[in-house]
Amino acid sequence: MVSEHNIRAIRRGDTFIWPLEFYEDECEEIPVDVSNYVFKLQAKNAAGVVQFTWNNADFLSLAINKRTVTLSSLTTVDYVVGEYIYDLQVSTLTGIFTWMQGYIYVEQQITS
Repeated sequence: MVSEHNIRAIRRGDTFIWPLEFYEDECEEIPVDVSNYVFKLQAKNAAGVVQFTWNNADFLSLAINKRTVTLSSLTTVDYVVGEYIYDLQVSTLTGIFTWMQGYIYVEQQITS
């Protein structure tokens, strides 16, 4: 079963940081070594058209079980406002798997 996780909203023109940690157990005591895994996230609109993709280079490795996506304001300013369905695919030595899926919302930057 694929884990459903809704990612917090991305504000256009703001820096976006999404930390990820992977464990084998619910107590978060046994880390999963993802250092050799290849990550890819695609967000699609309701019609199934890809709106943006985060490739493995976007998933910075911080430890054997930790990856972080950091998007600059120059990247997010080009995102189209809306709600998208995403899939996080991970390639391992045994195949390609969908590890997470859910919704991600891109919202207009709040200005005062």
